[in-house]
Amino acid sequence: MKEQRNLSLLQEFWQSEIVADRLYSFLAARCRDAERKEIIAKIGRMEQRHATLWNRIAEKSHGASFDVTLSLRWKILLGKLLSLILPFTIFIYYMEHCERNSILEYFKLLEAYSHDEKTKTIIANIIRQEIGHEWHMMEQITDKESYIAKTREALDAMTVGIIGTLGLVIGLLAAHASTLTIGLTGLIATIGGLIAVMSISYVTSKANYDLHEGRNREIQVKKAINPAVLKRELEKALVGKGIPNERVKDIMGIIGDDKSILSNLLKSIKMAGEASEPKEAIKTTGLFFVIGAVPTLMPFFLGVIWNLEPLIPAIMAFTLAVLTISTAGFFVAVLSGKKIFMKIAHNIAVIMGTCAITYGVGLAARILFGIDVVH
Repeated sequence: MKEQRNLSLLQEFWQSEIVADRLYSFLAARCRDAERKEIIAKIGRMEQRHATLWNRIAEKSHGASFDVTLSLRWKILLGKLLSLILPFTIFIYYMEHCERNSILEYFKLLEAYSHDEKTKTIIANIIRQEIGHEWHMMEQITDKESYIAKTREALDAMTVGIIGTLGLVIGLLAAHASTLTIGLTGLIATIGGLIAVMSISYVTSKANYDLHEGRNREIQVKKAINPAVLKRELEKALVGKGIPNERVKDIMGIIGDDKSILSNLLKSIKMAGEASEPKEAIKTTGLFFVIGAVPTLMPFFLGVIWNLEPLIPAIMAFTLAVLTISTAGFFVAVLSGKKIFMKIAHNIAVIMGTCAITYGVGLAARILFGIDVVH
């Protein structure tokens, strides 16, 4: 059982390196900046070497080898399509988010092959190179961290606008409200929701911004004055991630006294990216809340103009909401390193659940209390 688990881990890591190699090569071929192109190509070549090493460990320890399957080719193709759809900055962020998670997973193999000193050394070297390359790559988008944070906030606000507005109009539909009543009520609710969301955004982003800036300054001071404190803090953070003490010692041995890696890895674990400036957060949140809510309301105002019964605008609103929230889910998954199809399915399930609940409330009000808000 343990042997099979180790082999499965090796295959999983081999596949991730193959995918990374192909995608970095694809990115490099499309990159116009010569310096950036060489950095990306170099990382791709390194990923290829790592894939070869994982395969060699599998052959040596388990008598097995890995081949590129049809499903893996499909995964590579999807990754290439994703790189064409997404802005360069966001795609690199997505790639490195996955890499960062993989680095912590690689330490499982140190424990699994602790009896084999040669294999353990190979794994340690791969981890060292992965840590170094991750931060080298992240330097390419350091100046875009605020853009990424803003994008994440925008998508969250859009999702709230869609779900809240659609839930309301479906509930009113069940209560037999007129097309005009649904549209006007939805508009009033959107204005109220906009004020609430912007207020919450300001308070939350102000607190996060202050905490983030303070934490960042603290890490920089420790990096400059007392790196030993950073090491102890990183050890605690890794233990908090569930990594055994023995493996933590291995990690710290691999990192050594490299202050840049110590501070950057600590930031990666303890700080969730860049915090948005509060005023910018308000603008972004407000704008995208409206972008999420308005398309859901528009069919009802069009329905008034065209003299339609509420059901047709409701179907249009639901269709638009599903399409919009699926797009938002796609980008949220990319920025958070989640599985894209799972995130989209989750968002659609939330919409379906919300509609079911609010429709039930509207229907119950109409049946039990005789409420019928027609005309």
